Amino acid sequence: MKLNRRSVLGAIGLVGVGTGAAFGSGAFTSTTAERAVEVNVFGGENIGSDGLANGDDGNGLNQSETNTLGDEIRSNFVDVLVDTSDFNTVSFNQTAGDGAQLDAANLFPSSNPTSYRSDIDQNYVSLVANDVRIVFGDTESGSGDSLPPNSTVDYDGLFAFETAGDFDVTFQGDGDFLTQIGGKSISSDAEFTNVTDSDDAQKNAVVETGNGTENEGLNIVIENNA
Repeated sequence: MKLNRRSVLGAIGLVGVGTGAAFGSGAFTSTTAERAVEVNVFGGENIGSDGLANGDDGNGLNQSETNTLGDEIRSNFVDVLVDTSDFNTVSFNQTAGDGAQLDAANLFPSSNPTSYRSDIDQNYVSLVANDVRIVFGDTESGSGDSLPPNSTVDYDGLFAFETAGDFDVTFQGDGDFLTQIGGKSISSDAEFTNVTDSDDAQKNAVVETGNGTENEGLNIVIENNA
């Protein structure tokens, strides 16, 4: 059974690319590149009108709410998460409103859901529970690090899966700059069959930075093998 956009995960809708220039003192000149991925996803009863699972006060769900939402996602689908713990060049913006930058630690999971493996914590951001825009090399807010232009940037273990079921997950898109996930080309459909929630579920990503401004689509398709 293929789970469609409205009932489950939907699509990572828009991948955007931008570059800028920053000039220091003396002869030093640096050019920065930015990559953004807009993610449109299904949520749950703890998802606010802004599409974020971060509680009424914006400071994250309490532990009981975290456990409940984690159980709901893991039992019925696959949670696709981004691990930000080792990457200063990865940040998140709100897709609604003014697109303000978000604190990853306040987004689900803001603590470890008891049904998830123990290392899934506030350093991870769920692309299923949160409607966010992933930014590679933030050049606007000033809080993130930049990416070098015309370069290949490897993100080891950037994506992770959590599920109790039997699902296939496929990433689809043009793959012009977010080119690979888990060693598989996005332009040729990066498919992962019978995904699990083990440490092997961490998938690397490759970004080709370029030096211009462009957009591309990226879809996540989840299929139930049961």
